[in-house]
Amino acid sequence: MSQKEFENAEIGENTIVEENVIVGLKYHPECGKAVIGENSILRAGTIIYGDVKTGKYFQSGHHTVIRGRVEMGDFCTVTNGSVIEGMVKMGDSVRLMSHVYVASRTCFGNRVICGPGVTFLNDKRPGRGPGMAKGAFVEDDVMIGGGCVILPGVRIGERSFIAAGAVVTKDVPPRSMVMGFPARCTPLPEELDVPCRKGMAEQKVDLWHPLGPNPFEAEWIEGYGDPPVPKKL
Repeated sequence: MSQKEFENAEIGENTIVEENVIVGLKYHPECGKAVIGENSILRAGTIIYGDVKTGKYFQSGHHTVIRGRVEMGDFCTVTNGSVIEGMVKMGDSVRLMSHVYVASRTCFGNRVICGPGVTFLNDKRPGRGPGMAKGAFVEDDVMIGGGCVILPGVRIGERSFIAAGAVVTKDVPPRSMVMGFPARCTPLPEELDVPCRKGMAEQKVDLWHPLGPNPFEAEWIEGYGDPPVPKKL
């Protein structure tokens, strides 16, 4: 694993690029370069189109796909099997966990965390309705649980907490707790009315990063029996 050269990309210093990675894919004759910030890691199977710009400490998972005209701030993460369909804007410390799908014209603020399997849509009447597709707008410090579906054009207010499996069909006021299908909003409980935890949102490395902590020093859950593979094989 090392920093590699790509014809249509600028790779920041101290960035780790694993095997079978494509950066700066020329999807159109007018395509520009991809720019990857310093101290990033691009894991095997990642495909990044031209006209993508990330900040420092960007992390991709295995088989991540990021199409053109995507702009990210610092400390953004797009993990295993996730897809960003292009024309998407992300602030600092946006984390998309495994198998998240982000439709075009979606916008994220800062410190947004999306659990696995979240889907962002951008067309209420696919193939039937007129006009331009419009994705969601997610404000700062929003937590979205695994398996949620966010419908087109929805605006999710700051510090809101979207419970796992919710289907969000309309705007969410700031500091809301959102649950159900279709989702319903209630005031955010006091214990959840805080910014997203910095240690989770702003990560320079994760547990599986080659420069990260020793995985065998990670804590296991008391009462779950012996830890899995407690020592090196």
